[in-house]
Amino acid sequence: MIKVTDEIKDSLKSTKIAFLSTAAKDGSPNVVPIGAFKFLDDETLLISDQFFNKTLKNLQENPKIALAWWGNQGGFQIKADITIHTDDEIFRQNVEWVQSIKESLQPKSAIVGKITGVYIVKSGPDAGKKIL
Repeated sequence: MIKVTDEIKDSLKSTKIAFLSTAAKDGSPNVVPIGAFKFLDDETLLISDQFFNKTLKNLQENPKIALAWWGNQGGFQIKADITIHTDDEIFRQNVEWVQSIKESLQPKSAIVGKITGVYIVKSGPDAGKKIL
């Protein structure tokens, strides 16, 4: 299992928008900006789905993602294998968390990603390098 560092967790926590990449079964790519995400632990990422359409269909067909961000504390790209939760304790915790931020949001699912890789996204000779 890949465990992210505090630097990576702090970087994502300080970021307001990240970019979620998915692909359909036929390989057609899709990227969307998202704002509801957090680490559940050192190995697991939670993405809350309020508005996914193509993205959710892609996740159902191909349960792999890449999440990239850049903020005040730098940025990274994470790759993960996901599961979709719609009616269990993980989903209920997701709803509670999202509605504590903005009560009017209605999550449709909780996307839980087990991290499979972490990459550098800043420019320079190490750009794109796998670090975990």
